[in-house]
Amino acid sequence: MKLLKLPQVFHNGEIHTIDINTDSSYLVSAGKDNKVSVWHLAQLIDLSKAVSSANATSELKKQMKAFAPFESIECHEHLINVVKFLPGKLNEFVSSDVKGNVFHHVLDDKPTTKQIFPFKNDDIEAEPLVDLSVSADNRLVAWSTKDGKVYLYDLAKDTFQELTTIYHEKPIIQRSIAFDPTNNYLITVGDDTQINLYQYNYDKDADNYTFRLINKISRYFSQNPLSVRYKRISWSPEGELIPIPTATKNQTMLISLISRTAKWGNAENLVGHNHANEVVRFSPKIFSETDKSTNRTHNIVASGGSDKTIAIWNTTKTSPITILEGLIQGEVLDMAWTKDGESLLFGTSKGHVGIVNFERGELGYPFSDETMERMIKLHANLVESMLFRYPYEQTVGNRKQLPSIEFLKQSDAILALGPSSKDIKDEPTEDGDKSKKGPETTTGGEIVPEVIPPPQLEEIPDPKTNDLLDSVMSTRVDSSAKAVKSSTKEEKSKTPPIEETQKETPEDKKSETADESKKSELQDPPKLEKAEETKKPEPESPKKPSFNKQKVTTKNGKRRIQPMLISSNNGAAAPNIPKPAPTTTTIKSASRAPMEFDKPSYSVSEEFYKQNKRPRTDEANGTVKKVKREMEPVKFIGSVILNPNTSFSKIRLATPKVKFGFQVKSQFDGDSNFLDVRNGSGNETKPSRITYFKKDKEIWCDFIPKYIQLAVEGSNFWAVTIDDGTILTYSRVSGKRLLPSIVLGSPASFFESYNNYLMAVTCVGEVYVWDMELKKSVLKCSIGPLLELCNKDGLVKSENITLCAVTSLGIPLVTLSNGSGYLYNKNLGVWQTITESWWSFGSYYWDGVDETAKPQSMNMFNDEQSIISLLEHKTNEEILRKSRTGRGKFFNKISKNMLMKEGFESLENTISISHLENKILCCELLGEDKDFHKFFTSYVQRICELGFKAKLYEVCDQLLGPIDDPENKDWDPKICGMDKRELLKEIITLCSQFRDAQRVLIHFGEKIGIVNNDI
Repeated sequence: MKLLKLPQVFHNGEIHTIDINTDSSYLVSAGKDNKVSVWHLAQLIDLSKAVSSANATSELKKQMKAFAPFESIECHEHLINVVKFLPGKLNEFVSSDVKGNVFHHVLDDKPTTKQIFPFKNDDIEAEPLVDLSVSADNRLVAWSTKDGKVYLYDLAKDTFQELTTIYHEKPIIQRSIAFDPTNNYLITVGDDTQINLYQYNYDKDADNYTFRLINKISRYFSQNPLSVRYKRISWSPEGELIPIPTATKNQTMLISLISRTAKWGNAENLVGHNHANEVVRFSPKIFSETDKSTNRTHNIVASGGSDKTIAIWNTTKTSPITILEGLIQGEVLDMAWTKDGESLLFGTSKGHVGIVNFERGELGYPFSDETMERMIKLHANLVESMLFRYPYEQTVGNRKQLPSIEFLKQSDAILALGPSSKDIKDEPTEDGDKSKKGPETTTGGEIVPEVIPPPQLEEIPDPKTNDLLDSVMSTRVDSSAKAVKSSTKEEKSKTPPIEETQKETPEDKKSETADESKKSELQDPPKLEKAEETKKPEPESPKKPSFNKQKVTTKNGKRRIQPMLISSNNGAAAPNIPKPAPTTTTIKSASRAPMEFDKPSYSVSEEFYKQNKRPRTDEANGTVKKVKREMEPVKFIGSVILNPNTSFSKIRLATPKVKFGFQVKSQFDGDSNFLDVRNGSGNETKPSRITYFKKDKEIWCDFIPKYIQLAVEGSNFWAVTIDDGTILTYSRVSGKRLLPSIVLGSPASFFESYNNYLMAVTCVGEVYVWDMELKKSVLKCSIGPLLELCNKDGLVKSENITLCAVTSLGIPLVTLSNGSGYLYNKNLGVWQTITESWWSFGSYYWDGVDETAKPQSMNMFNDEQSIISLLEHKTNEEILRKSRTGRGKFFNKISKNMLMKEGFESLENTISISHLENKILCCELLGEDKDFHKFFTSYVQRICELGFKAKLYEVCDQLLGPIDDPENKDWDPKICGMDKRELLKEIITLCSQFRDAQRVLIHFGEKIGIVNNDI
């Protein structure tokens, strides 16, 4: 490690902020002189290394004194406290000052500067800015101010929004703010010792962001140092850890590392600074202990602050790697790492710039850029849904229902009207009153209320009216269609309450108790937003109440529609309003919603119910117990609704709820082609409609007098399932029926396809696979053996099915909630295991972390994708879900209990060999040629390394085959598309370095002719 501090003083003696771009070509710094300096970072690094190796000769000292930034940008009039490069841009950065001015800079041949805040809006004044951060997708700029608010600015859309409207607490200064590298989270650290964690999501179709406050953490501070000016934090490069500076525990200053996979719990405490440390920066690389293995990894953290000390930490150790104390004059106000993680730059309150260079291997061996990208994608795939309920969310009310989730949507943001200046403020504006800031203001400029006649309902359908009509229509559905009613509730509890909860503020609740005359004169914010979306801002008339004025509120997560009196319409009857046709946006939102399921049937025969009936009261004291869901007795005489298969089956799987409508995009004809399904009333009066559209043009259509549950597409077909267990198949091109209706006898729980194969799993556990090109059955089996149904006392819970799929060879794949993955071998007629959590614990070759598993889709398995890696990724998800402490600590606890015992010394080697053998066999069954070659060569090298001569001999003998009888028809010379003897030659050459295996390899090398017998 080498340290260089430039002797000259910059920025009038105070450097408050520095940052480095992604390719480490530029360094920007700013401070007291109100200027932004741009440096050539490569020249500074070369100079520091030359000085370190030459012990600072006179010539180098001159170069040090003469070294200066090549560009100086003057746009601020006050002290600059933050500069941040856009993560994906090499020449763009954002700067801010203590008065709240924010600028966007572009470094070209002629640098350009644009002021993005404050803009021309007199109602939004610039407050002193505390900290600033830029999102990983280079779009969002977030900053906190001294009035306790957090603001968001979209650089692509020039929209402005306040994030703290969903905070609902007293404003407290948020001293630090940071986006994570996976582009999913935003964290703020406040002066009230509370950490606020926001989750956000980007909708590509609507080009909007949605934010949600998911956690408030306050257990890491017992006090807050009042002298702290900055709290500069950063996420670990893969988005797993967050360091919290100035944390305290029993009057001890420390840095708390919060782990995302540990449910935002404390992973480690770094103790070493005597005073408050305000700056904590993660190295942009993950390191391993050796350059040949990535099994034991760690992060590197640099910390510094008012104690004039810089400490370098390894996150797997409690003590720092090195401490720079007494070498730095002044407080460390900011630090930045180069992209390769080998150089650390810092700026001090005395105006000095310093650089610390590390030699290769001193901190560890960094991962490659490709591996870092895979790590970031892996952590991004493990992010929970925006609708996920976190443990801290408590129930409210006597019914113990969860509170509704509150969102902040970018559709409510204010459109920035350009930077403000003194000239603009002094001149009178033409628009008159300005729009108020907050969620009620939409991106359309100013809205001037105007009394005009109420709009015609047929021309401008009100979304609230549509919701009311949906509820009215659902009451007319046949009473036997319980699935449709339940799905209606689920859909409405998913999408509409989200928007309403977001817009319902405490001011809205106060307005509900206000006078009715005031209500009629003022527009509600939700109506104002809807009017803006339709570009017809027509307020309701106070004298003529219309059908649109029924108030829709959300209480305890349920929709409440305020009833209307007939007299309110002056005695006029309500008009007969037809239900408007569903739009494309509603279809897309329904298709993006997660699949909802009806609970499995609990019906059993009456005799079985009498034998296993549980008593409802305790005879000893007479107290009433809380009874679990009882089995439902069924008398089959006269019963025509229930299918007897369900009542006698030991397997009961949940079935998908019936939706009013959904879409399935075509995987073969492009996103512009899709199948649209619209469910009717389930009978001949109003049948369900199936329509195939090509670029918004109807190609073919069919009507079904029943409810449609699921739909999938194959290479030459479309298939849909009906709620009674019937499958309809259509030609993908013309909509011609391919087969008569397929009757399964039970509703389908899973419905999948790939190429010309169609797979269905019924609610009683039957699995079917058909080849739709040959129009014949491939296999029929039961999923029961995987569920461990060995209890004879009646219905018991088993593991959940988390994935069902079919491969390009027509092989069914199933994963369970215990982490195990299975395939069905139709030659043997049994299920076989592909992955299980035991191998992830003990095998060296568990590569679920290294391989990036793509998200599940209808076209799940393509030529570029590994099936085994996908199933191992599912196993990792289940392990992380079940182990609250995280996978690392979970495995560490097991290894301490097992590996330390006598007789278990070779446990990991044995598990690794078994795991590789199973992978090789599964690749043969699944036809995974690339994975087979990779796993096979790893397996042979491993058994040669461990000296397993018997296994090596058997493997080579199988590859060699019968030499004396080359026309032996029982021997197949190919394996997974590769010639066996060519593969034998490859492993003989590959493993020749292992001494213990040379005798066996020479023997087979002589037989195959690559080793000379004379030698």
